[in-house]
Amino acid sequence: MHVDVALLRNVRREFKVLQQKVKSSPTPDDIHDIAGALRHLLIDGGKGLLKRGWDELKPVVSDMPREPEISVIDLGGLLDLKLPHIQSGKAIALANDVTMANGVRIMAGVSYPGTIPDRDLEKQTDALERGCHKLSRYKESVCMILGPSYVCRETIIKYVTNKLGSRHYDTKRQTQQPMTIQDQIHLLLDNSFDFYGDNPKPTNLQVTYGENGNALHAAILSMCQDFEESPDIQWFISTIDKALQPPPNLGFK
Repeated sequence: MHVDVALLRNVRREFKVLQQKVKSSPTPDDIHDIAGALRHLLIDGGKGLLKRGWDELKPVVSDMPREPEISVIDLGGLLDLKLPHIQSGKAIALANDVTMANGVRIMAGVSYPGTIPDRDLEKQTDALERGCHKLSRYKESVCMILGPSYVCRETIIKYVTNKLGSRHYDTKRQTQQPMTIQDQIHLLLDNSFDFYGDNPKPTNLQVTYGENGNALHAAILSMCQDFEESPDIQWFISTIDKALQPPPNLGFK
């Protein structure tokens, strides 16, 4: 059985981008590079290089599941609870969970300008715990609640890569009514976060972490942490490394 080594090399290259950039103190330019790697792994070609590489190994590795599971905080569970403060349209919730190079950990949380009953706080805390999603669900999982709107991980990746310049630079936003949901989200992100930190936004949705960057950066970095904390992904990377150094005459091309 032949394995497409070129495909596996491309998968491994993108994971190396994530590992190398996160270990340093990422700059906005590094965040662009990480977002580009995430796009290649999760989105490009419809299912992304990660799923293609996984499918490539399944015929030659016994007992591989259909797809990997990824450790994730999904705010979709928080939305499903229909808690009054979340439904009010005034809350900001972020699924960011990443340890920075300086040792500071940015954790998931909710900001709300009011009092939250203890029973709802308990439910909220439980909803912010990590769980596992199949790869096919991961990119659609919710990583931000910004007032009345929510944003999934695929949208964040595409926003950084397609709108802010990682792969394309597009300042166009359709503002004529009726606006598409995608354009509404892009405008919301434009008005909520300053990617480079030199033009603070006069809005209560601007969430920053001081020297650790803003929440948009943290959302991208948190996806790297999701991979880091996923045994399936770490096993997959290790298996690729072995496949890329095969002994002779085993049918690798």
